Amino acid sequence: MKRAMLAGLSLILCIALCSCADRQQSGTDAPSSVAPAQSEPAPDKSPVNSEPAQSEAAPNEAEPEAEAVTYPFEDDKGRVHHQIYINGKLTETDHDAYTYPDEPKGAYYPIVEILEHLGVECLFDEHLVTLATKINGQVITCSADNTDIVVGKVTLGGTAPEYIDGCFYVPSYTFMRLLDATVDFTSGRNGVTMTTDMVIDPDTSGISGLSISAKAVSGLGEPHYSGAEACSACGGTGKSICTACSGTGGTTQFSQSRNPVTGQMAIQSSRVFCSRCGGSGQTACSLCGGSGKR
Repeated sequence: MKRAMLAGLSLILCIALCSCADRQQSGTDAPSSVAPAQSEPAPDKSPVNSEPAQSEAAPNEAEPEAEAVTYPFEDDKGRVHHQIYINGKLTETDHDAYTYPDEPKGAYYPIVEILEHLGVECLFDEHLVTLATKINGQVITCSADNTDIVVGKVTLGGTAPEYIDGCFYVPSYTFMRLLDATVDFTSGRNGVTMTTDMVIDPDTSGISGLSISAKAVSGLGEPHYSGAEACSACGGTGKSICTACSGTGGTTQFSQSRNPVTGQMAIQSSRVFCSRCGGSGQTACSLCGGSGKR
């Protein structure tokens, strides 16, 4: 009897112990089923951490902007550049005036841009590198590599005009005769000055009545009119050589940049499209309005 009771108690005790073991095992296994859910956000952190690295690298990809030049400065061709002041005011031009180191007293001026600033248009024959215009009825003509600069009935001799990088330059004394002007340098030689009190009559100044050469006409295209009907300034083509770039389609710009190795500043030049003709080298003839007819 006692053995039967002991056997029954043993059976009950085993059952109780087994149920407790099952509850403990299920309690310890529960966190392991949740663990993957806690580890899921880990991959999402990597893109977030990589964004600052990309933004920090972005400034290194952009090139530093070039600094504005300081006048006077010497370019890689040995010309010393100066700003231009007309009647005491700084004049913005696409091309600077310049001197040569061995000729510091003689400056060369971009005549087309200076005369256009004064309201006088020029006729430029790029094929013969010749310029012509009128001021108060007085005709001026000059050609590159020819020392004869004709102003009215007077021929100025001495230094020949220069045609450089699509720009026509004349020696400073040309304006002394042409505009009865006084030419000089600023105190720091950062600029050249031109002072004149001449009053320009627009009715007797400019390109009206002047003719372009036959060689230049062939370079402008097919004439729409010929003979007496053709516009003298464009030969009937309705086009003219762009005086801002002298038909080259581009202008030269200068800027300063710092050498990242030596830290020294250097002058750099770059060629850009002419803003007036868009790089074509030609504009509509202003005398006939582009029609080609006189």
